[in-house]
Amino acid sequence: MPDSPSRFTVAADDGVPLVAYVDGPADAELTVVFVHGHCQDSSCWDGVGNRLGAPGIRTVSYDQRGHGRSGIGDVESFTFDQLARDLDSVLRALVPRGPVVLAGYSMGGMVSLAYARLHPGSIGTRIAGFALVSTAAGGLTDGGVGRYLTHPAASFLHRAVLRAPRTMERSKRAGGAVCTMLGRRRPAESWLRMLGMVLANETSVVTWSRLLAAFAVLDEFDAIGALTGVPVVVAAGTADRFVPIAHSEMIASHLPGAELVRIPGAGHRVLSESAGMVAGALDSLLERVRNATLFATG
Repeated sequence: MPDSPSRFTVAADDGVPLVAYVDGPADAELTVVFVHGHCQDSSCWDGVGNRLGAPGIRTVSYDQRGHGRSGIGDVESFTFDQLARDLDSVLRALVPRGPVVLAGYSMGGMVSLAYARLHPGSIGTRIAGFALVSTAAGGLTDGGVGRYLTHPAASFLHRAVLRAPRTMERSKRAGGAVCTMLGRRRPAESWLRMLGMVLANETSVVTWSRLLAAFAVLDEFDAIGALTGVPVVVAAGTADRFVPIAHSEMIASHLPGAELVRIPGAGHRVLSESAGMVAGALDSLLERVRNATLFATG
């Protein structure tokens, strides 16, 4: 693979520029498309991507709208349908041919499921496999930190962001600094340290708020069935307090052929805490995709 990935800008269907990175040979037999999580960017997958041992692959990663170097667009565009259409735009522009494995982390897994719902005909033809890491199909408000998504304070926050985004941006960053300082001696998975990282992140308060609202109503359960015809790996940390592993277990329970990888003691930050184990799970998936009849005849 080249020393550094090539950078591209893809126009979403509403014109928002999406910055993407492509690594590996143009004639690779298989492409892995990495989809990042909330308040992150494409680089969150770097630790896993650098550890992949599967030969002959090409990787594509991109910054979702409102994240990293990509554009933001209209505030009403922060829906899972739109994020899935953005993924489709990236696939059409950068992977026009050949089999693809979608690897989604946290929000990225939710976007991958939304893509499967909107494009069921591509599953088993273009999309040859899925890696769903520390993610959920819905029910985020049922437990863990997600139960606060429907707290009255959340509604107040969303209204305040819409009315005074600049003031709320300053408040977000100040709050992030305070939480980071107070959480220095707390465990890595403590709510205070995680909140500090999210608040101090460069992602705008508008993006942050609108997607939190989308998480509260997430429902991609119908999409799970579309994945039954392709190899799937579902991975999560057993100590994840933000998207508890029960969500991954539920997804895997509806996919008899899926491989469920429990990462002992890991929290929500599995891509950095347990990059080697996630890479191993993804390598195993890529081998299964190669051995599948779909790939042999595609």
